[in-house]
Amino acid sequence: MQEAGGNPDLQRMAEEGERQYPDLPALLMTATQEITRLAVTPLEADLLIRVLYACLVDADALDTEAHFSPHLPTHRNAGFTVGDLWADFATDQARLQASASPTPVNAVRRIVYQDCLDAAVLPPGVFTLTVPTGGGKTRSSLAFALAHARQHGLARVIYAIPYTSIIEQTAAVFRDIFPHPHAVLEHHASVSVIDEDTDANVADQALWQRLATENWDAPLIVTTTVQCFESLFAARPSACRKVHRLAKCVLILDEVQTLPPLLLTPILDALRLLVERYGMTVVLCTATQPALTADSGLLHGFTGVREIVREPARHFQALRRVVYRIEREPWSWAHVAEEMRGREQCLTIVNARKDALAVLTALNDPEALHLSTLLCPAHRRAVLTEMRQRLADGRPCRVVSTQVVEAGVDVDFPCVLRAIGPLDRIVQAAGRCNREGRLGQGEVILFTPEAGGMPLGPYKTAFDHATMVLQRPDLDLHDPAIFPAYFRAVFGDLATDASGIQRMRERLDFPAVAAAFRMIPDDTAPVLVPYQINVIAALMARVRATGHLSRTDWREAQQHSVSVRRRDVERFLRQGEVIEVLPDSGLYQWLGAYDSRGMTEMAWDAADLIV
Repeated sequence: MQEAGGNPDLQRMAEEGERQYPDLPALLMTATQEITRLAVTPLEADLLIRVLYACLVDADALDTEAHFSPHLPTHRNAGFTVGDLWADFATDQARLQASASPTPVNAVRRIVYQDCLDAAVLPPGVFTLTVPTGGGKTRSSLAFALAHARQHGLARVIYAIPYTSIIEQTAAVFRDIFPHPHAVLEHHASVSVIDEDTDANVADQALWQRLATENWDAPLIVTTTVQCFESLFAARPSACRKVHRLAKCVLILDEVQTLPPLLLTPILDALRLLVERYGMTVVLCTATQPALTADSGLLHGFTGVREIVREPARHFQALRRVVYRIEREPWSWAHVAEEMRGREQCLTIVNARKDALAVLTALNDPEALHLSTLLCPAHRRAVLTEMRQRLADGRPCRVVSTQVVEAGVDVDFPCVLRAIGPLDRIVQAAGRCNREGRLGQGEVILFTPEAGGMPLGPYKTAFDHATMVLQRPDLDLHDPAIFPAYFRAVFGDLATDASGIQRMRERLDFPAVAAAFRMIPDDTAPVLVPYQINVIAALMARVRATGHLSRTDWREAQQHSVSVRRRDVERFLRQGEVIEVLPDSGLYQWLGAYDSRGMTEMAWDAADLIV
């Protein structure tokens, strides 16, 4: 049983297969020989088996569906391809550019957009798109992807985003561009659920969304980096089913600097093979490019990488919309609050949730807004809506936030206070200041908290290197060239395959890889909080009446839940502060306090990524 890779579970499965199908060993040997011929290295064999398995699982599911539910296949076909999207996009872009005012920001956006169109004719491979914050990266990257797919006959565009705070924003932008209800598939745990029992058109859209989510059979997919990569390294059939859709696609990795450093080696290796063997094009999008190329000296990264934008550095200089001020003496939270009170509109970003609560306490402003993962997703969306409305109306808007507001969130403050953290986070925070260039110069103040917290691991390593960079007398944070060297130093102090996933892949130990590859620690549980009490009451009544949690119930629950460490859940259970919604359901209900600051009893900082 060498084919089992030494894994007991795989060995038992192989033995059972031999009993039921006596000719299976010979077939497996033939398949193994063919895979060995096609895949030169064990890592290539790992990916080839994953793609073949995805094809098999998807084909089997579709055949089963056609037999037992013959009406469903007609709902799967979107009726057009990614190439058909181009006409709608070009029309919308022409409308947008015709109405855009002649500002320096819009001038840069026009140039970046044209550069993306010009680069789309280049052969498939790996590209970087280095654009300053507010430089139109989202639309321009989509323009490149659609034109590139059309030029080279690629099947789809997959737009992978790290943060919950921007994925829905991006999907909404794309839906406004494409009027067809089946153009954009939004796939992540927090996606809004459409009731299939409503009118016929909405029901058809809901059914298509559910079916397309199963195997990513859609022309344009907006998903999370977590969903994308955990599916690629999964072992469950339902998760693996979409892997073959990565072949001959354009994969846009938005805010690529947020890829988890401890998993970088397996991620980059798989992407490199998908590009070399399966016709994928990868676009690495960010204002702060990490060192992901083979010449970094630390990673087996990408070769032959091409930058889409001609002379990106000149756009960063053209969009010098902020002045950085670095405070050399530590600040107390009272000092931070005093600085905020002196400004009508101000955003303060700190490194930890407990620090955000400390600033809010010192500020003592009942009108101040708070944004962090202490709030459930539905609550965070409401805060962002209120924030944008106040800024648009010119009303007072003082906000205290963690990193959830940084990368890609479309807000525009005249002043941003940022507790010193990783260098890329600092520049991303500055992208929330004078974003549209309406002021002469916005103000970004970098300070060291007297009593601030700090997430451990890679975040702390990046912080340590950032503090050294910030001491340079000739530092120019508007120069994108500083980031590759900075990231090389950070990655050099980290294990980029901390769990040994590459060795597991070489052994073809698929269950071990799936267990080890976790972009978010899985020792948390969702806890329902009393935000929008009527919604929670209706959900609880429905669940208790049916005695189970449906997929729709889970999606709705996740919109109103905060992730809590399991050991804290156990403590809250003993204290009577949470109850389990249903026995063995894994979903809990919070019985304690919840207000504008969120679930304040949770000081632990979970990752700001989503599943």
